Amino acid sequence: MELETGSDGNSGEAGALELVEDHLKRGISNVRKSRDYYRRGSQLQTAALAILSATTTLLIAINQVYHRSVFATLSLVAGALMTVATAWTSWFGFRRLWLANTSTLNKLWVLRDQIEYDKARHGSHLAPTVVDEYYEQLQQIFAEHNRTWQHIRSTEE
Repeated sequence: MELETGSDGNSGEAGALELVEDHLKRGISNVRKSRDYYRRGSQLQTAALAILSATTTLLIAINQVYHRSVFATLSLVAGALMTVATAWTSWFGFRRLWLANTSTLNKLWVLRDQIEYDKARHGSHLAPTVVDEYYEQLQQIFAEHNRTWQHIRSTEE
């Protein structure tokens, strides 16, 4: 099958490069949003566990001083909430997803920077094989990201 090119002979290469850059830009935006979401979730999980743990300890200590059943009851409630928060942390593994998204984002930035460098050095008309390599790299990054996400979600304890 023969594909047509424009009158300048390289509109296909320019279109392919533009497509790769558009997909790369969209990928960076999506992965950045996911990374930020999982970072906030990880921070919330960590803070919730720390606060519940400290609250439980403090309530037990206060109960030892004042011997009021309300403090014992509140410490049991805080302990139970800490158990729920721990299960939530384990099930939703925000930290591992945050780190995986950060790794993918760094790879996407490297590819973006390489494209920008090559365009600055060689002009916008890059060889079709170079553009194809960019496309393959981008697809590999997305495929690896998806495999990592599936692995994390399937192995959460």
